[in-house]
Amino acid sequence: MIRKIRGRVISAEKEEIIIEVGNVTIGGFPSYRILKNINTGDEYNFETSLEMNEWNMSLYFFYDETEKKAFSYLKKVSKIGPKTAAKITLTNDAESVIGMIAAQDTQGLSGLPGIGKKTAERIISELKNEFENMEFVYGESFIEDAVEALETLGYDRFRVLKILSSEDTKGLKTEDIIKIGLNKLK
Repeated sequence: MIRKIRGRVISAEKEEIIIEVGNVTIGGFPSYRILKNINTGDEYNFETSLEMNEWNMSLYFFYDETEKKAFSYLKKVSKIGPKTAAKITLTNDAESVIGMIAAQDTQGLSGLPGIGKKTAERIISELKNEFENMEFVYGESFIEDAVEALETLGYDRFRVLKILSSEDTKGLKTEDIIKIGLNKLK
C-alpha cells in the first residue's frame, strides 16, 4: 500500500499529474486542491491511493487527508467505485461534497459528475453516519430556497450551508434568510 509520495511536480493538468521522486517519474490522477494549490516545480508530500483491479492499476493523488477520506468514503458506496469518486474529488472541494452529504442535499449531489438522483440518495443513505458530527441546519423549504438563490448568485453551496447553519433562521422568510446570507458572505 502506498500512503504518501513526496516529489517535485513536473506537470499538473486536469487528467494527470506527473511528479518526480528521485530517479523515478510517476503519473496519476490529481484532485481539486492539487490543481488549485500546486504549481509546476513545487515539491509536496501527497496523500495517495493505489487502486487495483484485474484490468487496471491507477494511482490517485490528494492534497490532504480530507480529500483522501472523501475519496475513500465515496468509492465504497455501491455502484460508484474509484473512477467516479476521483471525478467527484477532481471537480469539487472535499468539504463541499462532505457538506452536501451531511446536509442530505440530494439536489447538490446530483449535480456532481456521474451522479444522478438515485445515486445521490444512495450516497446519503450509505454515508450519512460518517459525517454526523458536522452540523447543518438544512431541510426547511425556506432555507433550501435561500441556499439555491445564493448559489445562483455565484456563492459556493457548502460555504452558504455552513454560514446559514450558524444562524437562527427559524420562522424567517426566504428573503430574510438570503439577506442574512449575503451579509455574512461579504
